[in-house]
Amino acid sequence: MRMTEPLGFVFGGSYDRLADVDKLSAEHGLPIRTRLLPSPKDAFSALRDDPDLAGGEMSVSFYMTERSRLGGAADLVALPVWVSRAFRHSNVYVREDSEFHSPEDLRGRRIGLPEYGMTMAVWLRGLFADEYGIKPSDIRWVAHRPPAGLGTESVIYPADVDIATAPPGLALHELLLRGDIDAWIGAGVAPPLPGVRRLFDDVHAVERDYFRRTSVFPVMHVLVMRRALLSRDEGLAQAVFDIFNEAKLRAQRRLWSTSVSYPTLPWTLAAVEEQTRFMGKDPWPYGLEANQPTLRTLLRYMEDQGLLWGHLDLPDYFLPLEPQG
Repeated sequence: MRMTEPLGFVFGGSYDRLADVDKLSAEHGLPIRTRLLPSPKDAFSALRDDPDLAGGEMSVSFYMTERSRLGGAADLVALPVWVSRAFRHSNVYVREDSEFHSPEDLRGRRIGLPEYGMTMAVWLRGLFADEYGIKPSDIRWVAHRPPAGLGTESVIYPADVDIATAPPGLALHELLLRGDIDAWIGAGVAPPLPGVRRLFDDVHAVERDYFRRTSVFPVMHVLVMRRALLSRDEGLAQAVFDIFNEAKLRAQRRLWSTSVSYPTLPWTLAAVEEQTRFMGKDPWPYGLEANQPTLRTLLRYMEDQGLLWGHLDLPDYFLPLEPQG
């Protein structure tokens, strides 16, 4: 398969697993040009607004909401390439002097967050319900902005949940410190800002225990492509998948280097060895088969939280592609 015009993809960061995509694509005769934008939110908006883009990084929850509304007519189709994934227990913040140390302490409280339907919040609401018995309707939610990756016609929220709009002009951490909200879900900063701490005291241990019990490693952002482009060439999706998968494998091999340290992180190799013992040889697999526990849980959370327009099965959301060989 050879193409003359490069396929344009946008991403919201310089992820190590994307570093070799352009070079590999040229070697495969399928030129891809990746463009990095200031943030993932900018990538979501660009994909929504620029039809000339071939694809890029999209919030998996926003994608699933749109796909559930339009079905096979949706403009974007997801490949099971996980641009971003992360455990999210560490993204719940409270005031340093608060009495809150568990989601159970937040029942009836106000939680601020950038967007109600954002993937991080979907995972945390599902986790609150599964692990602590806290339903979304048990919380008063305060959203800071409208969805970046969805048009207003696609937004759907549950009727039984209280979702208010944050007052303009103040960041979420400022609302938290003023007492306007009791907790904050968001990217935050590490270490946390003065006067702010994480809800969970030993968050790393909590996240490891969660994975050990569930085999769930949450996906956040997924690679999407234009449906019209894929429909013109039945082999294109697998070819693009293979390029992104090989780029990820190269990034992982660099982490195993015993000669030089590619990341700016002391004891990188020790961290990789410990992670492999706990999560397996490839903790970040692409494809559907190896990610079934995670994807089934995500679909259940999206349905339970009323963020889908109707039911679709997993293969209706993500193309059934797998690593070759």
